[in-house]
Amino acid sequence: MRLRQIEAFRATMNTGTITGAANMMAVTQPSVSRLIADLELNLGFRLFERKGSRLHPTEEALRFYQEVERTFAGIDQLEAVAERILQEQMGLLSVLSTPALATSLMPKVFKRFHELYPETKVRLEVRMPMEIFRHLQSNAGDVAVSNHAAELPGVIQEPLIDAAFVCVIPEGHRLAKKDVITHGDLDGETLIGLSSEGVLNWNKIFKKFRETGIENYNWLSTQHSGSGYALVAENLAIGILEPFSARQWDGRGVVVRPLRPKITFSFSLCFSANKAKSSVAQDFAKLVRQQLVDEPPLHQD
Repeated sequence: MRLRQIEAFRATMNTGTITGAANMMAVTQPSVSRLIADLELNLGFRLFERKGSRLHPTEEALRFYQEVERTFAGIDQLEAVAERILQEQMGLLSVLSTPALATSLMPKVFKRFHELYPETKVRLEVRMPMEIFRHLQSNAGDVAVSNHAAELPGVIQEPLIDAAFVCVIPEGHRLAKKDVITHGDLDGETLIGLSSEGVLNWNKIFKKFRETGIENYNWLSTQHSGSGYALVAENLAIGILEPFSARQWDGRGVVVRPLRPKITFSFSLCFSANKAKSSVAQDFAKLVRQQLVDEPPLHQD
């Protein structure tokens, strides 16, 4: 049983035809047919039955295909590792970031980084937190900035900042005249909900309100704080949102006010536990910390 035979079988399963498999493999149709016939001879059972113009896999083929996919998943992982090694040799820093931090914090950090490492290329991958953690667990990415989560295998989380979320109010709303918003001010107001994702749960925002008898109307929720700010700007609701994007939005249809008592969420610098930190990645992490010192998010006092 040769790898080329397995490739022909997999391509035929994925495309459903010998023609499609031949196109995928950049070979002739007779070559694919011969490879599959030889594979069937080696295996001792039939893989396909022809019905009309299409091939239909046998039950044995379907079972065999499951194992083939597991094997190729391992090969794909090896290819990804090889690509990362090549990227490191070429001087590429792979950065993972949540959407909010990618548009607020990262651009200024990249500007500083480029001044220190003008020859290093940077790739920014914008993903949701759980996707970031999965990438790090598979050794993809050099450094990440994300919401902090409970302890995760394969991921190192270094505390970055405990960020106090801010109250984002439509311009013209009665609360926009106040300098500080208290929890009681929000009683009876319509608030934007934040959709939970995996181990990240934003419910403590509303839990704190309910514990003190404060009731809110929630008909609208989103995973992205950027969407939250935009929804507030359309006067749809009030938002309790991350503060990193506040400078970009303050005065653009919304006013941003501190919320008291504070409701904080932790953010971290993250690395793969199974991959050594490069000096470049460590320097990038230092720049992230310095940027937050030089220009902290609004209303953190």
